[in-house]
This record gives sequence, structure tokens and C-alpha cells, in this order.
Amino acid sequence: MLTERDYRVVFEASPDAMLIVDSEGTVRDLNPQAVAMFGWSREELDGSPVERLVPAASRARHGRHRRHYSEAPQARPMGQGLELLALRRDGATIPVEISLSPGRLASGQEHVICTIRDITGWKRMRQLSRAMVTAVENERKRLSRDLHDEFLQYLVAFKIRVKLLASESGAEDREGARAQIAAEIDDAIRGVKRMIRGLLPPELEYRRLSSALASAFRDIGEVHGFTVHASLDRVDEDLDAAAALALYRIVQEAVTNAERHARVTEATVMLKSAGDVVIAEIRDEGCGFEFDGHTGLTSMHERAALVGGGITVDTAPGRGTTIRVTVPAVGPDDERGLDRW
Repeated sequence: MLTERDYRVVFEASPDAMLIVDSEGTVRDLNPQAVAMFGWSREELDGSPVERLVPAASRARHGRHRRHYSEAPQARPMGQGLELLALRRDGATIPVEISLSPGRLASGQEHVICTIRDITGWKRMRQLSRAMVTAVENERKRLSRDLHDEFLQYLVAFKIRVKLLASESGAEDREGARAQIAAEIDDAIRGVKRMIRGLLPPELEYRRLSSALASAFRDIGEVHGFTVHASLDRVDEDLDAAAALALYRIVQEAVTNAERHARVTEATVMLKSAGDVVIAEIRDEGCGFEFDGHTGLTSMHERAALVGGGITVDTAPGRGTTIRVTVPAVGPDDERGLDRW
């Protein structure tokens, strides 16, 4: 049979923060994990109101809820979908889940055992999962747009040409119509190849990010007459598979945005290693835009975040745009992603 000391050991060893709070909302005991989570010492928290751990804006409401709970206390497990905020000693807030277990102490005094779990990591994973879904949907939209704007137009043109070919009576006219159809089929084949490269750049299969980007820039030049001045260092040794693909997609989108919206005919792209990060910088001297911190760049931010990187944007109306992307470099002994190529 477990002794009181045994129960104390269990309380102290719990991986979650635990508080014992009396019916008046006063903290009567806490474990080491609570000290670590909130940053207060045991002496500072013991005997203080539990509202001390609640953000100021929520304290009055929390007090009302606590008093209402004390009228008819019942167990509330975690996983109820209640995402709450707790306040640390340094003023920072952390997202938490809290379970409540009412009972009586040996003295007969009513109390509630509060088990508190920091869910910062869980929330981060959920955000990244959402970002992955968003990235997939954005790719589908891009593919749908490309198919509509390019491939579908070719098919419509083929249909028209075939009808015209059937109506041609002279051999010379038929040969001219046939040659026109053949030329348009060649254009369609090139367009399909560009889309295939856009979906999965073949160069990336051989760890050549710089080659894949150079090929993409050539396609943009041929199709849209947009020139990309590129300085592309070989950074393949410094990137894992996920980071290389993320950089490719981000640079591709940034250059496409410049071609479509900056009202210029050229942009500059720089790719280089810098210690423990790889940097890509995309700059144009176009019209710029009013940047509120995120607008229009959601997918790029999400791609960078998925591989532990980040993006900064320097722009304003009339003075161009510079997008700077950084992603972590792979260390010399880091084999991440090698088996995925």
C-alpha cells in the first residue's frame, strides 16, 4: 500500500505542472514542474491566489468561473478543446490545457488538483500541418491555372485547326494547315514539359538546386520575356531534400510575382551559403507594394516555416521589392534527407 510519502513522490515526479488550490482559489501546493513552467519560486506561489497565473485581461472572468465551479465541482479531463493561456513570471503567456480534479484533503478541506500542460509544441505542429495542407491546395490551384491558361488553350486551337484542315480543298492549303497544327503541337509539348518541371524539377533529383532554378528562369524568359539575372552558388551540399525543394518553390513564386505584378521586365536572384544558413534573395526595381507583414506571401512564409526557415520582405510603393529567404544548412555530419532523393 502506498504511503503518504509515496504519493508525494508521484506528485513531485509528474511530467505536468500540478497545483493544489483550495476553495478560495489559493495555491496550497505545487510541484517542481509548476515552478519550471511559470518561473515563480515555490515560496512566491505557495499561498498566492491562482489568478496570479492568469493574464490580467482574463482574471476577473477566471475568478467568476472558479467560483461557479466551486459550487458544483466535477472532474474535467484534458482534451476538452479548451485552449487557455497561462501567465509566466516574466510576463509571457503560454497556451495550456488544464484538467481539474476536485476532492478533499486528509484534513477534510476541499481542494482542486489542477494539472497543467504546456501545448506550445502541439499548437506549433498543428499550425505546420495546416501550412502543409495550404501548400498542397496552392499547388493544385497553380496547376489548375496553368492547365487552363496554357494547355486548354492549345486544345481549343487544335480543334479549330482540325476543322479548318477538313475544309481546305487545295493540297498547298492543307499542307499549310497541317504545318500550323504540327507547330502548335510542338508548343503544347514544350508547355507540358514546363509544367512537369514545375511539379517536380528533374534537376532536384540529383541535388542540383542551382541547375533547377536556372532552368526555371530560362522558361520564364522564353514564355514571358522576363529576364532573371542570377548568381547561383552551388549550395546542394548544405541542404537536405525538404529545404532544397522549399527554396526552389519560394524563389519560383517570388520571381513569378515579380513578373506578374512588379511592372518590370527583369529581376535579380542571389543564392549562397552563409555559415549555418543558406540564403536566397530575390530583388526587383518595380512598383513595390504596401506590405502589412504577410499579405500575398502566405505560401512562401509557410514553406519556409516548414523547414525551420524564415522570410523578410523589404518593399514600399515605388521602390521595388526585396525578398530574403533563409533556411538552415545541413551540418557536415547531418545525413537528413539523403535517403529521400
